[in-house]
Amino acid sequence: MPAEIPPAEDSDFANGKARELYGAYQDRLKALNAADFGDLLLLTVHLLKTDAEVLGTYQRMFKYILVDEYQDTNLVQYYWLRLLAQAGRNICCVGDDDQSIYSWRGAEIENILKFERDFPGAKIVRLEANYRSTAPILAAASHLIAHNEGRLGKTLHSGRADASGENVEVVALWDSEEEARMVGTRVEALRRSGHSLAEMAILVRAGFQTRAFEERMIQLGIPYRIIGGLRFYERAEIRDAVAYLRVLVHPSDDLAFERIVNTPKRGVGDGALRSMHEKAREVPVSLFGAVEILVREGGLRGKLRETMAGLLQSFERWRLVLESEGQVVALETLLEESGYLAMWKADKSPDAPGRLENLKELVRALADFDSLQEFLEHVSLVMEN
Repeated sequence: MPAEIPPAEDSDFANGKARELYGAYQDRLKALNAADFGDLLLLTVHLLKTDAEVLGTYQRMFKYILVDEYQDTNLVQYYWLRLLAQAGRNICCVGDDDQSIYSWRGAEIENILKFERDFPGAKIVRLEANYRSTAPILAAASHLIAHNEGRLGKTLHSGRADASGENVEVVALWDSEEEARMVGTRVEALRRSGHSLAEMAILVRAGFQTRAFEERMIQLGIPYRIIGGLRFYERAEIRDAVAYLRVLVHPSDDLAFERIVNTPKRGVGDGALRSMHEKAREVPVSLFGAVEILVREGGLRGKLRETMAGLLQSFERWRLVLESEGQVVALETLLEESGYLAMWKADKSPDAPGRLENLKELVRALADFDSLQEFLEHVSLVMEN
């Protein structure tokens, strides 16, 4: 909480304005009727610590607690688990101290190192047989991780029937371009010697790392396939549709409104958008509220004023549809009447049919939820994760 930031930390961050900026940020979230992912945990822990009745309710509800990837828990998650488990003390945590890679986002390796102290009498089961990798791979990994400080330690061995395998080869290269050239050359050599491309794979940690490999494979004329890509809720058409739904439920959601106000094109240029922001700061109101004022007072002129007035009226109508016929019909109506479906139907690009199919899938997904609010909360959690 902003008021709980120690003075020392306040002076160390943001030129001594950490508490002020954090407070302003939290006030803005409240105005948007929103909470960020961290707040969902922080506010929950605060509630459990300050309300014994609520804590007791959830302790009785969750008599057995199972936690995966325990080494990646942060301090707030740790307190949350301790509060829930302190009554029944039936908690099972699975984790690997050697796989703690998220300290940069708050993960505390100490949580797993002190597990036996936090839960006296807990039984520790060491899973040291690895059925995924061969002995040479495990040996290389074990020798590397042994240099880590603050670890419980383990002795890995391969549980595979074919535990023997080729030794791991480490190649030091100057940059990603040289790496791609080397890998491409080896792939080409293996293909010429009769190996199938289907038996080869290049593993990358992040999507952007595929670029150099793709360019090299194209140069060599080697066919390839990218496994993965954008997740469903990251696709532009899904983000657009969800933004419409957010404005439908929370007109004060400025990020969502700014995304859809000119999607499809409604003649909202940089100047008009600047006027909306200026009015929003002047009053102050949300961007949606600013457009209402500009339409009413003549701050927008000509065709744009008519278009924005029509958009405001559409949202009023869609809210009535939502109340009377439910979220599925509301989304179908919104996509049709906003011109968004027509935009993609008129689009002649190869991916337009796929985008329309994705929108149909969104409608199907929405039908699985009891309310639009529940669906939007689900989407927020999926995107955060």
